[in-house]
Amino acid sequence: MVPMYSNVSLTCPGCNKTMSWKSHNRTLAPVKRVHQLLKNVRYKDVDNYTCFSKSDPVCSVQLLVKETLETPVIQCYLRHPKGRITCEWSPKERLPKWAKTTLITKIFNTITSSTTQKWPCTYNGTLNKVQCHIGKKLSQNPKLFISMCVTSLSDSRGSETESIHIKRLVQPDPPVNVTISPVRGAPRKLYVSWKTPELWTEPFYQLHYEIQYSVENSQYTSNVSATETYYMIEDAVMGRKHRVMVRAQDEFKHGLWSSWSVAAEGTPWKDDMQTLPTQDPSENDITFFTTSEDDYSTETEDEETPVKTVVRRYTLLVVGVNLGIFIILFMVITMRVQKVRWQLKLKGSKLRKLFSPFGAKGDTVKTDSILMTPCASPTTETNLIPTDHTDT
Repeated sequence: MVPMYSNVSLTCPGCNKTMSWKSHNRTLAPVKRVHQLLKNVRYKDVDNYTCFSKSDPVCSVQLLVKETLETPVIQCYLRHPKGRITCEWSPKERLPKWAKTTLITKIFNTITSSTTQKWPCTYNGTLNKVQCHIGKKLSQNPKLFISMCVTSLSDSRGSETESIHIKRLVQPDPPVNVTISPVRGAPRKLYVSWKTPELWTEPFYQLHYEIQYSVENSQYTSNVSATETYYMIEDAVMGRKHRVMVRAQDEFKHGLWSSWSVAAEGTPWKDDMQTLPTQDPSENDITFFTTSEDDYSTETEDEETPVKTVVRRYTLLVVGVNLGIFIILFMVITMRVQKVRWQLKLKGSKLRKLFSPFGAKGDTVKTDSILMTPCASPTTETNLIPTDHTDT
């Protein structure tokens, strides 16, 4: 056994003259020396080499290259609840062609008894991926213990034993036939539709979906959810191309999301009459046309018709607003005048009582209330003069 990429001299007892070496794959050039030199040995050089003298074999030697295998890291999934469990491993480096990989499953039938099975795996050199499949009947068990073992001529490695729940392994394939359709008359909408994965044919239970869409040349994405196989995007950017992908997961959300579907692209609806010219008008040839007065008057009327309609609507709106304000002011003024009149009427009755004419009927004025002392009459005054009384 020799290290990888080393130089090796092939020799064996009895091979001491001009000899030739052969292996199952090739015949080496004859040499006059005892040793046959192999440079930069790799996995392809691993073989049994035989030394020949003319046509007779003399001795044989087996060449092995020391290998260092990776420890498997497995990932298992179930495309459909009634399908087969698939386990995969993607090593960082290519495996030797004679390496063998085996998947080992263990089920506990009872607390004390268990069943162990081995499942062969296949290696895809193009994808550099190891893939193993477990039988359908085994997939109906609620819990499994799984490990993977890889062996070669000089080394072997085993993964850690993993305990997996079947319901958590469900990972459907991505949705197919994703299409984007513009919505007529809606420049900000896009209708997206798709189909369920091909392996999800039996109605075991439903799927729910996640839609991811973005505008071209933009780093921002939007993610939305849906339970049906269609979705209406209502915030699309007018006139811009959009990119949409869809993925699926079981409706109970126990399993894994599928990978994203193939991206679909589409542009929202736009009116051809509203599209801007793409050519510079200055680049075109200038052509003069003559028009008659009738043509000019007809075009003028056609152009002024929408303007008149807008003006009429604006005039009616202004008149209506002003009329409403006038009515409100008129009502306020009327109510104010009525209130003032009522207040004046009330004050007038009070003043009438206060300034009524002196001596009017019903208003008797007593003398005592005007004169504090009574006036004396002449007779009274005479009587008041004192007189002398003499005796005659």
